[in-house]
Amino acid sequence: MGEIYARRHNIRRSSDWYLLKLTEELGELTAEHLRMDGRARQGPDGSVGARAALENEAADLFGQFVLYLRAHDIDIEAAIERKWLRHLDQYKSLEGTRDAR
Repeated sequence: MGEIYARRHNIRRSSDWYLLKLTEELGELTAEHLRMDGRARQGPDGSVGARAALENEAADLFGQFVLYLRAHDIDIEAAIERKWLRHLDQYKSLEGTRDAR
């Protein structure tokens, strides 16, 4: 899908392009989120927030994130393991102390 989009719009996808496109998609998801909550003006077509529009923007963001990972040769599973999951045992031990607060 990303390659088709780039060809159709004659885009040379540089390292920066992937990050900038990811940022653009996050902005569009944010706008749709706020529109659904009634905290942003209507869309260009006069639409108010709709669940399908929010889901579509989430899909765009996710797709662009996958392209970013691929373009930068990032092993996301290894990174999640290293950054998040290695701490899982510490958080599990806190579950019993949650009510003590």
